[in-house]
This record gives sequence, structure tokens and C-alpha cells, in this order.
Amino acid sequence: MRVLHREAELDDFQIGEDALSTTWDGRNDEGQESPTGKYHARGFVVADIEVEGVSFFFNDWVTDDRSPHIKAIENFVRNTEQSLVLLARLAGGEAALIPLSLEGRVADDWEEAGSGEVDFADLISPNRRNLRVEGGKLTLAVLDDGKPVSWPELVAPRDADYGRAETVWVVEQAAGETTAEVKQFSSKGEFLRRLSIPPDEPSPRLIRASATDDKIFLLEESPSIQRLRQLTLIETKNEAGKPVSDWKVGFEKKIVAHKDFGIEGAKPVITGGKMPPEKVAIKLGPNPLVNDAKASVEVSVGHDESGSFLKTADGLPLQTISETPNLIRVILSPHGEKSIDVFQDDDAVVEQFRISGLDQMMAFDCGAFDLN
Repeated sequence: MRVLHREAELDDFQIGEDALSTTWDGRNDEGQESPTGKYHARGFVVADIEVEGVSFFFNDWVTDDRSPHIKAIENFVRNTEQSLVLLARLAGGEAALIPLSLEGRVADDWEEAGSGEVDFADLISPNRRNLRVEGGKLTLAVLDDGKPVSWPELVAPRDADYGRAETVWVVEQAAGETTAEVKQFSSKGEFLRRLSIPPDEPSPRLIRASATDDKIFLLEESPSIQRLRQLTLIETKNEAGKPVSDWKVGFEKKIVAHKDFGIEGAKPVITGGKMPPEKVAIKLGPNPLVNDAKASVEVSVGHDESGSFLKTADGLPLQTISETPNLIRVILSPHGEKSIDVFQDDDAVVEQFRISGLDQMMAFDCGAFDLN
């Protein structure tokens, strides 16, 4: 009916010679007056519970508590030769501009970069604005005798960008294919090289290139994975009269769809895992005031707009687990006799926490009383 104190300190109570006391105004958690009758109060001492962050899963962008919880990258630009800027959609639906180094490191001050509601086109260089993929054709700002250069032999270009020496990198979906490949052309439209993507890997959607060397950045997607990679050309060989290129991966970051993930080997898995129990029984520490050496309680986990928390199976909050917002699912998994693992999902990343010291919890009973 009513939680009088949650994770309270001693100062939240009236301290007497041999007891702590508190008062109840007769209302429930919704502020409504309770009917007259007999009521019962109880609680738990949880001071020795420890909550430890363990790991992150299914999202390479999240590596610590300060990382942006990127749900999807919608666009990105090469802002300067020293950085990229991602237009990302975060957990909860908020748009954000996230600065990124050319080595794939998110800037420490990424939260100060601003909202994605600002005009993202302002970040695109004037040179790039004049390169367009429209109507199945690629049109460039590079002029030949005063006329834009276009390449009618491209079947279905998806995206393009200028590279070193005014070359042009193009993402193209070949006729009859579901995946795309990357091609490089000279400023006159002469084919230079290609990067083929295996059909079982995410297909390129957006490309950005360096103006100083043969380095490209690819945003690639499949139904279950979004991947951002930086690739550097090592060399191009001629095999059977065709150019074959070798590439080095500079960085690779993936976001993996993980709806309805299960648990296998104490880790979250996308398929094949088991659904853990909704609650587990924990043996409590003895209360020296009563003979309850064998007392136990069933605990579960919950979440609200403030984050996640440990609770009793009948809903009494015990301990805050995290203040992560926008959670859509929180599950627990037993970890030995004295601790549990908690996995929580905000639709961007799954976080793992370990709660230990549960055997040190102590139950207490305030007895029954009448409300008149």
C-alpha cells in the first residue's frame, strides 16, 4: 500500500533509546486515504548490498558510464580531417550530434556537441553539397568544359563522396544484387578499383572519404546489424586483368539487434538462450531480535523512469541498481547463492550488473496496528 522509506538513512527516522520510529499519515502510495482497519508494517535492512557494473553487450559504442547509448546512426559527415560527426538516434528517441575521431573514439565532451535538431547540412562541406545521388544517377560538382560530370554506367548508386585527388567513391547496388559494393573513380569517371562486400555481411549505405589518402568510412546495415568501419587501402594488385585491392580495417563498431535476448553461460545471447526466472529465493541474515535464522525472501527486479531497482517479489523496493533512463526490460539471473546478475536493456545496449551481499539483508517486522 505504501512505501514509507526507500534506501533510507538513520537521519530519516526518529531515533529513540532502543528503537527507530517513523509515522504514517494513513494514505497509500497514490495519496488516497486508507480505510479504517488493522494494518501491518515490515521492512528490510539492505545496507550491505553491493551493486557492481560488469559489462555491456550488443553495442560497441557503449564502453563505460559516459558513453552515448546510440540506438542507430542516421547520417555522418567528415567534418574536418581530424574528426567525424555522427547524427545518431539515442535510446529513448532523442537525436544527438556526436563528434568522433578518425580512429573511432567518441569525444569526451560529446554531450556538448548539441542536439540533432540543428541543421545537419551545415556540417557538410560546400564541396560535398554539390555531389548528389538522385534518380538513380550520380552528379558531381567537378566540371568538364563547364558541364557536370555524370556516369550513366552506374546501375543504382546509393551514396558517394570525394576522395584524394578529386577521385570519387561510390556505393552502388549492382543489378540483381541485394548487397552493394564500393567503387572508386577518377574525376573524369574512369574506374579505378572496387571493394566487394560478402553477401552475408552488412551492406554499405553511406560512404565518407579522406581528401588526403585512400581512407574511407562506411556505414553498413543488415536487418540485424549496423556497422561503422574505417578502411585504408594497402595496395591494388592486377589479377587476371582486373584490379584487386587489399584493405586494412582501422576501426569497426557494431550495433546488434537483440530483442528478446536470452541467457546462456551467464551471458546474454540473441538466440538459443534460456529465459531466467522472474524471481529467486535469497536466505537472509538472522535478526538478533527474533528467532528467524532460516528466514528467506523472494527477490525480483523492476524499472521505472528513474532506472532499475531490486525489489521483493510482492513489489517492495529494496535497492537501486542503476539510474539508466529509457529502460524497456530488466531481468535477473542467479549467480551463486549470495548474488545475482541483472541484465537491463534500453533498446540500444544491454548492461550487466552484479548484486552481491544479498545474504546480509535482514528482515524486520514492526507488527500490526489499528488505523481508526
